Amino acid sequence: MFEILTYNKNLETRWDRFVTQESMNGTFLQTRRFLNYHPEGRFRDASFALEASGTIIAAFPGVLNTDGEWVSHPGSTFGGPIISRHFYTAERLANIIDSAEQHLKTIAKKIKIRPTSNLFAQESTALLEYIFEHKGYRRQSELSIFCDLDKKTDPLEKCEKNCRAIFKKSSPFNLELRDLTDEELPIFYKHLCISKQKFNTKPVHTLEELLDLRHNRISEEIRFRGLWMDNTYVAGMMMFEFKKTNVLHAQYIATNNEIKQFQPATAMYISAMREAAKDGFGKMSWGISTENCGEYLNLSLFKFKESFGGRPTVNLIYTKEF
Repeated sequence: MFEILTYNKNLETRWDRFVTQESMNGTFLQTRRFLNYHPEGRFRDASFALEASGTIIAAFPGVLNTDGEWVSHPGSTFGGPIISRHFYTAERLANIIDSAEQHLKTIAKKIKIRPTSNLFAQESTALLEYIFEHKGYRRQSELSIFCDLDKKTDPLEKCEKNCRAIFKKSSPFNLELRDLTDEELPIFYKHLCISKQKFNTKPVHTLEELLDLRHNRISEEIRFRGLWMDNTYVAGMMMFEFKKTNVLHAQYIATNNEIKQFQPATAMYISAMREAAKDGFGKMSWGISTENCGEYLNLSLFKFKESFGGRPTVNLIYTKEF
């Protein structure tokens, strides 16, 4: 029913225009200007688009694993499918998923799809969720959390009593939240690596890739903030701006574990929320608190995020074997 367009560099401009201007759930995370920060050869790219009468109506960023599994692009938190807002109806969407599945059957043994979370989509993703479930896909959910923000309300007022008390301990130190310079990013990255080592992991991005994202790829959608006590680094945060849905998402937080006078993470969270509310964002996203596709809940981490007035939401994963 639809023509399959296997992704290549000649499709980049059309692809990005579709994702950013014509879709109901596309974000900069699915654009090629973002995804292409990965060096060639890191992934076996198997992205494709669906076209109708010369117009792209859906995009599926993805890669093929060595075991023959097609997965939503690992270089993005959410990989799609990205759907045209003009084709987001029950009948058309069902046909889109059927056509994509017929194509994927020719190149893969299994599908693993991570659609854009409802929090970042411009329209409700309920229809997409329904279609996947009734096309025989297995659903898994990762538990995430976000806080509502209001320009007229101090986010601290919505925090739990214990959280406010912990934050109060940082008040006498005259902390300053400011933009991290390129020269200060290595300090942030060093502490980020230290925090990841606790869980035997590494940051997804290298320091060089963070600088590339900042200056060449998503300069309008990324911010780096540092919290300082005089000239001492307290904590830092890398955030993504989802302007169409007015959400600020905390991608990385890195605290200085040598700070003992107060809790750096709490000070950073409150400071970031206050700035986001002042800047007019309606929501602050703190990301998932689960591991292994949602099978394990880090309850202590989730409760920590809840203490800031957080509310739950889910990131969904759909799988199907042929």
